[in-house]
Amino acid sequence: MSAAITFTLSAPFPLLNQLLRMHHTARKRAKRRLMHEIADLTRGARPAQPFQQAHVLIERHSAGRPDTDGLYAGAKDLIDCLTTPALLRARRPGGRDGVRNAMGLGFVVDDGPQHMVLEVRHVPAPRDRQRTVVTIEEIVAAGQVAA
Repeated sequence: MSAAITFTLSAPFPLLNQLLRMHHTARKRAKRRLMHEIADLTRGARPAQPFQQAHVLIERHSAGRPDTDGLYAGAKDLIDCLTTPALLRARRPGGRDGVRNAMGLGFVVDDGPQHMVLEVRHVPAPRDRQRTVVTIEEIVAAGQVAA
């Protein structure tokens, strides 16, 4: 039996064109708000250990129909919030260590294809019912038992 986590965000995630027009500090603030909203919605539901492999379905319920590249690229900040932070060692002596995916909440190890099967869909919805629904389902290899 594989584990699954589903949550609904209060608004559709921004599309690529919106993200490209944002100032980098405004985008970082928006990503931090998104991380906090996800953390609040999933309190007590997050896995003890990040899923090694997962199928992630993101459904953007909105009135307008986005193009495919804008839809997938717009989900980037949301996907980053689902991954696990990782320490990055400084490249030069005396340099500062960094953190990859610092706003990650630890649902999935990484967003690379070996860890995540990603599916992003548009769902037509009236303006008063716009939202984003995220389902994260652990993929368990044959012969393994889900934690």
